[in-house]
Amino acid sequence: MLWGVPAVLVIGTGAAYGASVLSLALRGVVWVTAVAWAGIGCLVNGRSCGRVHWRIDGVLFPILSIVGALNLLSVISFDWNLFWLAFVAILVGSFVAEYAWRKYS
Repeated sequence: MLWGVPAVLVIGTGAAYGASVLSLALRGVVWVTAVAWAGIGCLVNGRSCGRVHWRIDGVLFPILSIVGALNLLSVISFDWNLFWLAFVAILVGSFVAEYAWRKYS
C-alpha cells in the first residue's frame, strides 16, 4: 500500500493527461505529491531498517519533489521527462551505492 498508491497515482495521472482529462499543472501536482510521498516512506523505512538505499532515496526524493514544485510555480523551468529521469537516476544510484558499498548503515 505504501508504494502502490504513489505508483498508481503517477500512472493514472499520466494516462488521464494523455486522454486530455487532466491539465499539465494538475498532473505535475499529483506527480510531485507522489514523489514526496515515496520519499517520506523511504525516510521512514531507512530510519527503521537502516538500509542504505532507503536512506539515500529518503533524502533525495523529497528534494526532487521540492524541485518539481518550483517547476510548477514557474520559479524554474524544465521538462517533466527530466524530472522522471532524475527520479530513476536517484533510484538506480541508491541501489548501486548499496550493493557496491554496503547494505546497512
